[in-house]
Amino acid sequence: MSGLISLTPEQFTMFQQFIYRHTGIWTLDGKTALLSNRIRRRLRDRGLESFDEYYKLLSAGSLAGELESFIDAITTNETYFFRTSEHFDWFAGPFLDDVIARAAAGRRERSLRVWSAACSSGEEPYSLAICLAENAPRLAGWTLKVVGTDICETALQTARTATYGPKALEHVSPERLARHFVADTATKDTWRLKPAVAGLCEFRRHNLLEPMAGQKFDCIFIRNVLIYFDRTSKPIALRHLIDSLQGGGCLVAGSTDGAHDFLDGLERRSNFVYQKP
Repeated sequence: MSGLISLTPEQFTMFQQFIYRHTGIWTLDGKTALLSNRIRRRLRDRGLESFDEYYKLLSAGSLAGELESFIDAITTNETYFFRTSEHFDWFAGPFLDDVIARAAAGRRERSLRVWSAACSSGEEPYSLAICLAENAPRLAGWTLKVVGTDICETALQTARTATYGPKALEHVSPERLARHFVADTATKDTWRLKPAVAGLCEFRRHNLLEPMAGQKFDCIFIRNVLIYFDRTSKPIALRHLIDSLQGGGCLVAGSTDGAHDFLDGLERRSNFVYQKP
């Protein structure tokens, strides 16, 4: 593999279309070097000599478990706690105020299910869980669950450890750090979430191009991922999200995701909140 430098334009297009078919993510044409580097790592791990040989085996399903490893390698997973703080201020404030008031009036059950879609390594669902933990007195007796999903199993494995370093925790206040985390003595400069928060979350592998099985959700966060979808795959993903919302539930979309044109049936409540009637 010593002479293997970069994908040719034809090879790039071949992998670009393969990624799109399996994830809905469209790899931009200027990403040849990035994609080449990530695929080259898979060739090293598999002991293969050429991009063409790898593609042939990958597309034929001849390498056990390789599709998941390939997707793990090519998807970007960069996030941190309380990214875009106003979204979490809304969740802990107006959103919880409303659902608690409706429960007190007998208009809904005392249960709350939240979905963090494309959650990467777990910082978003755990940020939501912290918001719930900080509202524990007024949520006493409630059944609470935050479900985090991602297509990348490696990211989910990180999420399940509930252990993070300084970069991920940069926007966590010292008060929150002391209240919800403990220093991980096994690893320098890392912190582990306390069970009261970590226990609110569960993690599953899920492709946004497929329906989400199970109970519906009261709130869905989908942020900073739909920007990678095009006008064909984006409405498919959003339809699955909308179908997973309870009546009266809210969807929180990132400002750069371009979701607005594909949210028929939802009512816009703010520049990032859309509600299902």
